[in-house]
Amino acid sequence: MVLIEGLILQTTAYREHDLLVKLFTKEAGIITAMARGAKKQKSQLTVVNQPYTWVVVDGVYPKNQQGLGFINSVQESRIYKNVLVDLTTAAYAALIAKDLTVAFEENEPQLVWYAKMLAAFDQLNQQKDPQVIANIVELQLLPVFGVSPNWQKDPLSGAETGDFDYSEKYNGIIERAHFDMDDHRLHLDQKTVYYLRLFSTIDIQKLGAITLSPVTKRGIQRVIDYLYDRQVGFQPKEKRFIQKMAAFEGQLQIKPRKKEQE
Repeated sequence: MVLIEGLILQTTAYREHDLLVKLFTKEAGIITAMARGAKKQKSQLTVVNQPYTWVVVDGVYPKNQQGLGFINSVQESRIYKNVLVDLTTAAYAALIAKDLTVAFEENEPQLVWYAKMLAAFDQLNQQKDPQVIANIVELQLLPVFGVSPNWQKDPLSGAETGDFDYSEKYNGIIERAHFDMDDHRLHLDQKTVYYLRLFSTIDIQKLGAITLSPVTKRGIQRVIDYLYDRQVGFQPKEKRFIQKMAAFEGQLQIKPRKKEQE
């Protein structure tokens, strides 16, 4: 048995009292481990029932990097409480967890992304804008999915400064002088382009305060959704839930019209 450090991404009931726990571990990347008896009321493994909990467990990695590992006891744990109590933050946390489980094969070490993931959940727990955190993760995961837009310079001229727009035809940003070369460019405003370029490279561990207008946030999300739909081919149910939740909140913010006086 060994000490396994990781973040619980997902749990699935298995049989009457057991639990399958998907962990993003420091040493072995994503693994699935059996926690026998974890659903029993007095189980010492109760803490592993809660997603988005950082743990150090005494257990066993999957044998020969296949099948299931095992969790025998919990040595340390830290729950990201602020992630769980806010519905919107929890929804974005679920999206990040889903993206990670789809992006990476199990039992493959991902030390860089382990650090990024913990940083993302730390930022969520600090109550930073959850959409911003998720957008950073989504943009930086694109190369893992085999999609690598050029956010740094126009491939036609090499220009790194100026006004830009996103062009799928040229797989990245093109400067204003080349706008007429792609009739299907996305017609983005420059603030949206600025943050797309920033988020694609920013160190999430050093993220400071970022306050974006709803218009800019919609613009960023539009581009990310465009890339995931058209080039990655992936739209998780977690994102659809966020979209429905945003639409519902928008309806609540619409004030009813006053009845005209007769």
